[in-house]
Amino acid sequence: MHMSIAPFSPHPAPAAPGTQGGSWRTRLAVASASVGIGATLLAYAISPGLRHAVSHAEHSVGHAVSRVFDRDAAAHKRAVKAKARKPLARPAGGVHTTTKHSGASTHTSSTRY
Repeated sequence: MHMSIAPFSPHPAPAAPGTQGGSWRTRLAVASASVGIGATLLAYAISPGLRHAVSHAEHSVGHAVSRVFDRDAAAHKRAVKAKARKPLARPAGGVHTTTKHSGASTHTSSTRY
């Protein structure tokens, strides 16, 4: 005799006399799923915080999906890298130009006497 180590029987349990096999399980599964879906929809309808969180999740999923299906992703990546490598334009000779903030400070003390 071969004994299973699983906590459940791999074979379906025999149906009770006078009932069709497994139909009560199907009804229980459908009822359970219906109650769960109904509770989820009710919570979504009642809670503004849940709706806000769902809108954030929708936005994030939209960005993720658009990245997955972006056919020009490699071209975008190359363009961003090329832009990052471009040196900043500096004045000729490397001389620092003065700005309106480079003069003497005109700020006064905030302490009152």
